[in-house]
Amino acid sequence: MFSIILIIFVTGLLLTDLYAAYHHGKCVIKVKKNKKLTIFWIVMLIIWFILLLSNISFYISYEKNHIIYNVLTDIFWIEFSISNIIKALRSLEIRENGIYKCGYFYKWSKIKSYNWISSNTIQFKANAFLKTHKNIEMTIKEEFKLIVDEVIQKNITL
Repeated sequence: MFSIILIIFVTGLLLTDLYAAYHHGKCVIKVKKNKKLTIFWIVMLIIWFILLLSNISFYISYEKNHIIYNVLTDIFWIEFSISNIIKALRSLEIRENGIYKCGYFYKWSKIKSYNWISSNTIQFKANAFLKTHKNIEMTIKEEFKLIVDEVIQKNITL
């Protein structure tokens, strides 16, 4: 029973991540990619998928009821891995409708101010959950600076 509750919970997380990927607008610039974390979750996904196939074959061969618990647990971890792959793929980026930082999305309405603290580093001050202000710093390549500045000025009113 607990496994079913976990699967429902992670399915909700996965659907939320997919909804966010679709509704947060087109990616303007991807500032930083977290390849290590993405690779880790892809490896975990493969491991859990192999375990799932193994448990399904045991269930078909022996029809033991306790193996159902293992299959449900494997499904939970597969969904959890997919959710984390989605978050790791957008570790730090500016989108049409806001900013991603470590899997959390800040809508433009949550961004209170910004300033260029160096020639290619921008700092945003955002309202975060249970915090009054959170600083988000991004280092932008020179060739993307004008595009980023245009998107920011269009969306943030100081």
